[in-house]
Amino acid sequence: MRNKSITLVLMILLVTVLTACGGETATPTPVATTAPTTGAEPTVTTATTGEATPTTGEAAPTTGAGTGSATLVPTGTSGGKTYVLVPKNLGNPYFDTANKGAQDAAKELGVTVTYQGPSTADATQQIQLINSLIAQNVGGLAISADDSDALVTAGKAAMSANIPVVSWDSAISPGGRNVHINQANAEDIGRSEVQLISKLIGGKGKIAILSATSTAPNQNEWIKWMNDELKKPEYKDINLVATVYGDDQDEKSYTVAQGLMTSYPDLAGIISPTTVGIAASARAVTDAGKIGKVIVTGLGTPNQMRSYVKSGASPAFELWNPSDLGYLAIYALDAIAGGKIKGNPGDSFTAGKLGNYTISQDGTVLLGKPTVFDKDNIDKFNF
Repeated sequence: MRNKSITLVLMILLVTVLTACGGETATPTPVATTAPTTGAEPTVTTATTGEATPTTGEAAPTTGAGTGSATLVPTGTSGGKTYVLVPKNLGNPYFDTANKGAQDAAKELGVTVTYQGPSTADATQQIQLINSLIAQNVGGLAISADDSDALVTAGKAAMSANIPVVSWDSAISPGGRNVHINQANAEDIGRSEVQLISKLIGGKGKIAILSATSTAPNQNEWIKWMNDELKKPEYKDINLVATVYGDDQDEKSYTVAQGLMTSYPDLAGIISPTTVGIAASARAVTDAGKIGKVIVTGLGTPNQMRSYVKSGASPAFELWNPSDLGYLAIYALDAIAGGKIKGNPGDSFTAGKLGNYTISQDGTVLLGKPTVFDKDNIDKFNF
């Protein structure tokens, strides 16, 4: 009995010790099993951070207006190359219309076009986005430059990585792009804007220019020719009193237009060669009760300006079709990316419904002359 008692005590002690050391009984974790894969997991890269994140499936291509620079960019599609249309900033009706044309071209060419840009018209943000897209090795870039010279380095980096670069609307300086798609001749635009405002205000009075950003190359080029046109004798009774900037922001442009009318109570007209600025200026004139006293003209889209044309706040304005501009930019980009042309002066290519184009000696392609919109024709257009 004594031996049995000792044995029982020892067994109880052993169980106690084991329980104290082990704690709760561990539940075994099952080993995960995966189906064999045929290649590496695809990755997508955010345009804002440039950080690659593994995914378990293919990223859905973005074919419409993006939500910002954080839009995910597909690494490729089975239908063809992936190009990126980069506007000066998102949320701008002019650039949104250009994207519609770009998407039409994409469908015809069998490629994917994503639409990405900075939230505001800022060259630094645009450069960061471009560098991120280069890292993703996209098939090509179509860029409306926020700063002509500042984007040259980023453009060179893209071309060095065998990514063709086409600038459109607002040029990247030579060396930073393969080709520039010009909406119209800069001199023609600048001079015609002055001619139009002169006609609308009866050839005399104080005028102001409300531009986009101070660094926008196309705006500055147009303004240069406006000033040159104003030197002609026929404009001796027109006085340009100010050139101001709304940074392509609606509320800022509206406030700046209000400031012009306050600073110059006898202001006769405002030229705003930007779709954001012209609409904001017309709205400011309307709200101030100065329709017929302050005439607004410039560059705008028919849909945004229709009510102002009919009210008389902006009786006439100019523009080319931005949808055609985006369309032409993608066709030119695809011609270079596909090896149809090298992008050299004299190279010719076909741009779908727009027909044939030839690169001029200065490395540009001209879309065509702008149209003057007024009450007689504005209802014939829808963009």
